[in-house]
Amino acid sequence: METSIRVGVTPFYAESEFPFGLARSSYFNKRESLELTTYGTTLQSLQLGLLSPINAEEQQFIMDLNSPDESDLYSVKLWQKYLKATQKSKVFHGFNFSERFHSNEVAEIDMNSAEVSLNM
Repeated sequence: METSIRVGVTPFYAESEFPFGLARSSYFNKRESLELTTYGTTLQSLQLGLLSPINAEEQQFIMDLNSPDESDLYSVKLWQKYLKATQKSKVFHGFNFSERFHSNEVAEIDMNSAEVSLNM
């Protein structure tokens, strides 16, 4: 990525969101994961306001990131893709959900009717 955005002070690995790394996450291709590793710390700090922009591209990054319109900057598109991947809902929908396993009333009625029929 040809950019005037500063290289991050430390590599950006995002271990909490992607425990096996950005490259192995299947969300990013090799180029994107390398660029996130290189510039991710700076992009995150600019977004959170921890760094102030020192050039026009960093200022444009902040303005485009906060704008509802689509940006032409590659760094904004890449960071938005990262944010979308990390803010994805992590809801698990199991296939074994059945009402009979989760309703005590049905089980009690069935057991009581079985006992009544056995006692008669």
